Amino acid sequence: MSKKIIGIILATSILVVAVIGYEYIYSNSIIIPTQETKKELDEIVRIIHENGQFSGAVLVSVNGDVIYKNAFGYANIEDRILNTCDTKFRIASFTKPFTAMLILQLVEQGKLQLDGKLTQYLPEFPKEKGKNITIHQLLTHTAGITGESRISNLIDIEKEFYTREQLLDCIVQQELVFEPGKGREYSNFGYALLGLIIEKVTGKSYDEVLHEKICQPAGMKNTLSDVTAQPIENRAVGYTYDYFNGLEQASFLDMSFVFGYGHLLSTVEDLYLFDRALYSNILLTEKSKELFFNEYGWFYIRYPFGKGLKRILSNSLDGSINGFQSHTHRIEKDTVFIVTLRNVKESVYENQIVIKWPNFMVSRILAVLYDEEYDLPKKSAAFTVFKTLINSGQNEAENLYTEILSKQLDKYYIDESEFIFFESELINAGMEEMARNYQEIHTAH
Repeated sequence: MSKKIIGIILATSILVVAVIGYEYIYSNSIIIPTQETKKELDEIVRIIHENGQFSGAVLVSVNGDVIYKNAFGYANIEDRILNTCDTKFRIASFTKPFTAMLILQLVEQGKLQLDGKLTQYLPEFPKEKGKNITIHQLLTHTAGITGESRISNLIDIEKEFYTREQLLDCIVQQELVFEPGKGREYSNFGYALLGLIIEKVTGKSYDEVLHEKICQPAGMKNTLSDVTAQPIENRAVGYTYDYFNGLEQASFLDMSFVFGYGHLLSTVEDLYLFDRALYSNILLTEKSKELFFNEYGWFYIRYPFGKGLKRILSNSLDGSINGFQSHTHRIEKDTVFIVTLRNVKESVYENQIVIKWPNFMVSRILAVLYDEEYDLPKKSAAFTVFKTLINSGQNEAENLYTEILSKQLDKYYIDESEFIFFESELINAGMEEMARNYQEIHTAH
């Protein structure tokens, strides 16, 4: 890989420490992208797309300049509409930073207090249940509001349309899972309550406040609420990948149910403009930005990248919702911004064997920018053999696996746990004989 980082790096500017077995980089590098940088980024993203692992849009900026942006796959497979950099994707949990920012703006205006009570701003919420819940607790998932994983009929109720009153009633019906301030549980409903507070306090719709206070100052023209029944120009359709059936349209979700925490649409270009605005004070004061990045919004993490899994301090957030995934990545010290928005995800949430998690791409992008070694993306041998066995039979699958092991390890990776997983998938599907054949192919080599 060619080297692109130019700059004077003093001995004190990079501190390498052990952090759970990883190296942690404090970077003061000056990144000067070249044409070779852009070629490497394009090669990585294209291979991931050609491997069937990505459909969506990508943007990378350094020092405020967009050095790479591109889109791949279809926004609508049925109508053969391609994804573009203007395609609007559901950004899932990256809605939460927008909600948190609107709350902080209201605090700046004196209309809210972080230690103010939920029932003070949303009197419709039962006083006995909400009297000790604060805005701070809602922002930090410490209010005791239930997480969705506890709701047994979630798949059914998320398909229904909800007025704001009905959504509030749905949340109120759930019991608190702990006394406010005495625990932490990631709660989408907590952010739905924050969305309702924004509308109650301002007397305007969430969209109106979002446009007035964030989108207009930042120049963002394509960020808005996704309303399920409303035609929206350039909106992508979401898909899931099923191991047996391939691409399918994602299960239905009425976006009224995810208000405040996952209901926004945006583009890679708009999120880039959002990032740029955060280098000024047009959205938040310096004091509020400290809270936004350290407590309430776009959190700092030590993000692993490259072959050696070094880590760099970044603002990073993944989002996932029916048929969509988002990833936003910001390194303020080096003025780096990366966003990937995708409209295909796997139906089996935990594995991501075919449609990879965003870090599969972002780790390599960071490696290019920071002059670290990385491997080019590869495909799963276990899945490829599994699919060939189903479609073409045992002989074809065995021949392919032999070919992979002897000649194509530059294109495929071998993961024993994935072979075990797909064997169990065949058994669970009632295909015991095929599962035995699959095991024979794998263990014979």
